[in-house]
Amino acid sequence: MSIKKSITENPLAIFIKMIPTMVDEFWRFAKGNARCGNSGNRDKMLTEILMLTHALEKGFSLPNMRKSFGKEKASKLSVLIEKYISSYGYTADLIVPISLMKKYMEFHKENGINSKELDLISDRIQRITEKYKEICFDKAGSIDKTKEEMLTVAKGDFKTLATGRYSIRNFDKTPVAIESINEAIEIAKKSPSACNRQSYRVHVFEGENKNHILKLQGGANSFSECVDKVILITADLHRYYTREPHLGYVDGSLFAMSLMYALTYLGIGSIPLTLGIKTKNLKRIHTEFDIPENEIPVLLIAVGNYTDSFKVARSERNGITSFTTYHK
Repeated sequence: MSIKKSITENPLAIFIKMIPTMVDEFWRFAKGNARCGNSGNRDKMLTEILMLTHALEKGFSLPNMRKSFGKEKASKLSVLIEKYISSYGYTADLIVPISLMKKYMEFHKENGINSKELDLISDRIQRITEKYKEICFDKAGSIDKTKEEMLTVAKGDFKTLATGRYSIRNFDKTPVAIESINEAIEIAKKSPSACNRQSYRVHVFEGENKNHILKLQGGANSFSECVDKVILITADLHRYYTREPHLGYVDGSLFAMSLMYALTYLGIGSIPLTLGIKTKNLKRIHTEFDIPENEIPVLLIAVGNYTDSFKVARSERNGITSFTTYHK
């Protein structure tokens, strides 16, 4: 090997070469992320509102829903909504958060749950709904679904499948056949990848391994006991070059979405679980499950069979004009 080639392939030399790009990228993220200057930026404040809205809304879809759940989050959310309106006025982005808070208070009232904290939350939301009484705040909560309905969705056209898929948090106790998992993976492998490099890797967890990786992820504690299997999607860094540090996440995510559609098509419920978790937990996933260091964890997908009837979070989506720009 020539000296030039040995230098260009040296990891330290590659690292030094990447420093300007990494510094620029990290600085951009440091300035732009939702934590920086949250109180003075509309979109960043809205991000926190949407995160809290989701955390509360998913509570309505859990198999063992607690009657007095999320009071701290609800209190914080109601304060943020008021603050947002005070700073920026009412915008359509708030219809789901306010709908959720209205649903949350109705739920506690119907179940005879009272407290000073809930009264304060109720007062805040009532002030808002009375001020904007011409708006119908009914865009949040849960939707009742049946296994039969989901199996019908599975065999419809693609639009029916894509718009009828929901994240499931209540699974049947029967195991998902490995043959069905393999069939879903077979379908998903048609996903595009950069230069057809097919960097995606799939790890399937069952039993105690399933329980352990869910514990490391930490976002499924309220329904982990009914999850049958967990699928970890990773991307192999060996398939990328110096200027492509993020392509693994792109390719892995494309594969993961295809896999969830395939699972839905085969009549299997699923829910994606983010791996935006502590670095030490990501490292433990590598060491405790023998995941090669060159594979970057992209996403976990919890899977299971549908129960006869269950609830899903409504998770209303914004209209396309709110996020689409045409450049002519």
